[in-house]
Amino acid sequence: MVSAGRRGVFSGVVQNMHLHWKHRELVKIIIKERDPVQLKQTARLLENESGGILVAVEKTSKGFAIIVYRGKNYARPSQLRPPNLLTKRLALKRHVEMQRRGVLCSMLI
Repeated sequence: MVSAGRRGVFSGVVQNMHLHWKHRELVKIIIKERDPVQLKQTARLLENESGGILVAVEKTSKGFAIIVYRGKNYARPSQLRPPNLLTKRLALKRHVEMQRRGVLCSMLI
């Protein structure tokens, strides 16, 4: 089980998925996102960046769980962290900025 938390998908989440797949075929990622459109985009992003196959998106007590299968002929990539995703620190900055913009937009309405 891997947690994505508030920051969403960043390079460390995909790295943890590959490390989890070393011993298991499935990985469950816990997402705290409530918006169904954003949740579906996150699931597709995880599928594309990790090279796995999206199995299901289920509701749990902690939020939503995205289940991804590694595939039958899985081979670990040479770089576990994709270079096009944000780091943990930059993902936090992006999340804080998105919260600020959300608050400002709601105040203007």
